Amino acid sequence: MSRPEISVVIPVYNAERYLEECLASVLSQEGADFEVIAINDGSTDRSTEILRRYADRIRLIEQANVGFKEVRNVALKHVQGRLVALLDADDRYLPGHLARLAEFEKSRPEAVGFYGDAWLIDPQGQRLWVHKTPQASFENLVMGNYIIHSSVALRKSFFDRGETYHHCGPAGDWELWFRAMEHGPLVHHPWIGVEYRKHPESAMHQNQEEAEEWTFRILDWVFEKHKELSAKTRNQALTRAYYDRMGRFLAADKPKEARARALNCLRRDPAMFKAWVGLLVGLAPPPAISAAISLRRQILKWFARIK
Repeated sequence: MSRPEISVVIPVYNAERYLEECLASVLSQEGADFEVIAINDGSTDRSTEILRRYADRIRLIEQANVGFKEVRNVALKHVQGRLVALLDADDRYLPGHLARLAEFEKSRPEAVGFYGDAWLIDPQGQRLWVHKTPQASFENLVMGNYIIHSSVALRKSFFDRGETYHHCGPAGDWELWFRAMEHGPLVHHPWIGVEYRKHPESAMHQNQEEAEEWTFRILDWVFEKHKELSAKTRNQALTRAYYDRMGRFLAADKPKEARARALNCLRRDPAMFKAWVGLLVGLAPPPAISAAISLRRQILKWFARIK
């Protein structure tokens, strides 16, 4: 039996609300030779039942709960394709994505992996706006993890070197991208192949403090290892990190924490207008903060529609 071109890896833990949509979006792909490896990480909801209904079309591995980092590493031990596509159980592939990926990969032998833009969708699956991404480099990736995990496919040869997900909390994928780029370029592909779901149950939304801690630890590691990155770039990266944390704490209804991050931004860049706005929003009463966040989302949706 020939090996598949692509192995789609889907870690699953209590994802019953979105799992069938995810599986259907993969299994309906045409024009590519692929396998689906789903790791049921001790789910306690209906995920187990749903996965078993698809057991004749996927490779299903069931185990006791070990957490999202380790479950991904378990999955990597089972892949057979020359490309490993990383799909989260609450996201969806768009039609034709895997066929395009298989063809694009052949024309980029120097690449260690691939990623692309993504449609952001809400919990109900309605489109919000397009998340656009540049061609990845160390200089711009230190400014924040703009790469959507579910848009990524890495060559199996990268993992065959012994590379795995490291314990970096919710920022584990960001750290993996940096290590991947030490083996070759991560190439941006020119189509939108995935819908990425934004919802409050995601790991990044639930673990703000842990995500912040790992963000700065990863930045320290990158700048220590890559001396070619300038002091100016480091200052900009730290400022952007504090700004991102400010926004996330505002969205999590933690205005005190948001104000502290806004002040950290302004200490590094007193002219950063967006940080002043965030500071003022953080001083407002909770209903006004919610209204400001909602207005920003509506503006982003409006811009997405006119592009």
